[in-house]
Amino acid sequence: MTDAARPTPDARPPGPKGHPIYGGLSRYHQDPIAFLEDNAAIYGDVSAFRFFHLPVWQLNHPDDVRRVLVDPEGAFTKGVSMEGFRPLIGKGLLLAEGEDHRRQRRLMAPAFHRAALAGYAEEMVSAARREAASWTDGQTVDMDVQMNRLALSVAARTLFGAALSDAEVQDVAEAVSGFVQWYHQSTDPLGPLLQRLPTRATRNFKAGKRRLSTVIARIVAERRQNPGADILSRLLSARDSEGDRAALSPEHLHDEAVTLLIAGHETTGATLAWAWHLMALHPEIGDRLAAEVHAVVGDAPPESQDLPKLAYARWIFAEALRLYPTAIALPRQAQKSVVLGGYTAPKGTLLMVATWCAHRDARWWERPLEFRPERWDPALSSDRPKFAYFPFGGGDRICIGEEFAWTEGTLVLATLGQRWRVRGVPGREVRPEALFTVRPRGGLPMVVEAR
Repeated sequence: MTDAARPTPDARPPGPKGHPIYGGLSRYHQDPIAFLEDNAAIYGDVSAFRFFHLPVWQLNHPDDVRRVLVDPEGAFTKGVSMEGFRPLIGKGLLLAEGEDHRRQRRLMAPAFHRAALAGYAEEMVSAARREAASWTDGQTVDMDVQMNRLALSVAARTLFGAALSDAEVQDVAEAVSGFVQWYHQSTDPLGPLLQRLPTRATRNFKAGKRRLSTVIARIVAERRQNPGADILSRLLSARDSEGDRAALSPEHLHDEAVTLLIAGHETTGATLAWAWHLMALHPEIGDRLAAEVHAVVGDAPPESQDLPKLAYARWIFAEALRLYPTAIALPRQAQKSVVLGGYTAPKGTLLMVATWCAHRDARWWERPLEFRPERWDPALSSDRPKFAYFPFGGGDRICIGEEFAWTEGTLVLATLGQRWRVRGVPGREVRPEALFTVRPRGGLPMVVEAR
């Protein structure tokens, strides 16, 4: 990547020429990671292209990342690219804008307060212990599937205070899989047409969404009858203290529940899977993790009060998020002309803040492609820009579940790493694939070995 002198604002950023009709969309659809990497390597911190008629800019530099994500002027919205999520999550927090977003966040914030998280830690550890007990020495497991299901179990119990049956777990998994394929279809150059046709992807998504809504309706009805200390129960009784003291409408509650269930397990599950893949490549790191857990809790399970002492487990999770961020880019759309990277982006420009590229930029990261959890040691901290690392976004729209994810990732890695090491399957090439989140293409088969 280059750090060239900043141009004049009236200049146009360089970028790939693309197809005369589709622009860069066909290449992005085929391999979005390679598309972003090539743009950063060839054109530098800002590159411009288009998806059909829509102007798109890719931003890699932390200064521009900060400008877009912090957004003190309210110049950016989630924009048209995120509207593809609307059929799945409706009016949930992820897509809300302006005062609607602020109100929904106020209603949800108490459920994610640090004090509330301590109550969820026990279930996180319990789920990990159940997973650990289900493995046998020398068994081959698909770590991508297992970590996703583990995270789904945690999400159901902590967010909703409910266990999911095996059939419901399958329903949720198929709904997510159906949405992923349907959403990926939307980035095809013929996507606008395909989304209107009864393709297999469209049929699977609609069927999966119906089953998911049935699961959500069952859980919401139970919580109305028997509220508990879970996040859904808190939302059922929440009132907007700074507004009209209104509660969430049934429609909003359904959409928030879908958002929480999907976002609350899909992202963490993917990061945990990547952490195990990386530890399989570097077994000494898994050994150091086990030694840390033994030094902190011995053979007992970790607890919430142990989190400050499980620093290495947290560093592993942080480094997995750096190398494999759940979203390769965070989209925003300019609501007015704004200067970025020395260029003026016209109103309506779709801005792709490239997490994948910033997280692997040699200007901010020593040996950026290496898995080095110790780089997160505060004693080794550098003057790295804050927005060289932003797996949870930033500003007012930073992920409300960030601390939840850090807590779960740390405790699950510590609990499983206490008893198990992993190794990859010989001859199995692992390649990342960017769809809904960054997942290993074709799964992640691994051999588990008891310590």
